[in-house]
Amino acid sequence: MNHTPSSINPPAAGRPVVEGTDDMDLVAVTAPVLREYPPMDLPGNAGAVNRARVNARTALTVLGWRGDVHAATEVLAQLVDNAVRHGLTPGTGQRITVRLAIREPHRLVIDVEDPNPAFPAFAEALQGERGGRGLRDVQRLKADVTWFHRPDAGKTVRATMVPGTVEP
Repeated sequence: MNHTPSSINPPAAGRPVVEGTDDMDLVAVTAPVLREYPPMDLPGNAGAVNRARVNARTALTVLGWRGDVHAATEVLAQLVDNAVRHGLTPGTGQRITVRLAIREPHRLVIDVEDPNPAFPAFAEALQGERGGRGLRDVQRLKADVTWFHRPDAGKTVRATMVPGTVEP
């Protein structure tokens, strides 16, 4: 299928992609990319969270992110932690990829990719009802969270943030 910008249908915010629908097409943010940091390849273990935090501060500075760097770093750390806990098969050497970009109008897009194509009970996870609080905390930090299947395999969990004040 030819995926031109007009043929790409992003899912509604906070709604998982449903197999067999137009949502299965490539998902894209229609706003142009202003700046993009090189992808970060992280190990599939608990050390990935600390590496993501350290790399995020550098990446956000290089990208010129005008928002709350601490909040954006915590959002990334939560998403990486979730990917390590729920998106990987232990002992397989699987890895996580992180992508950071600034898009018009100065939105920070944080993508965390893992090899697991499933995201069971996404809506419940956003509410903190599945025994965890990671995605609920991400929303508390003023990030909009969605997810979609990747064309090659696995999924991407995306958090989008705009510059502004985050209340404690």
